Amino acid sequence: MNPEPYLYIVFLQFIPKSICGYLPPISVKTMLRCNGKEWALTLTSGGRRRLINGWKQFVVDNNLKKGNVLLFELVEATSGSVIFSVEELGLTNA
Repeated sequence: MNPEPYLYIVFLQFIPKSICGYLPPISVKTMLRCNGKEWALTLTSGGRRRLINGWKQFVVDNNLKKGNVLLFELVEATSGSVIFSVEELGLTNA
């Protein structure tokens, strides 16, 4: 029995430290835009920034699996919201 796909890639919900300086220091509403659709999430504050309250639905809706490579482009970051454009680039050899 295989678990849901998002269980394999849930680690992707963490934001790399290298871009955290461009993001507001507080928890904010976040929008992911992918394939002409949008998902509302929350970007947490604190040490390990991560996407919550919608990440699993984003993964399921986009049929993501272990090894999928996603390109996140920061479109907008204000004190009240963050918008990322997300492109699925295919599978790695994982």
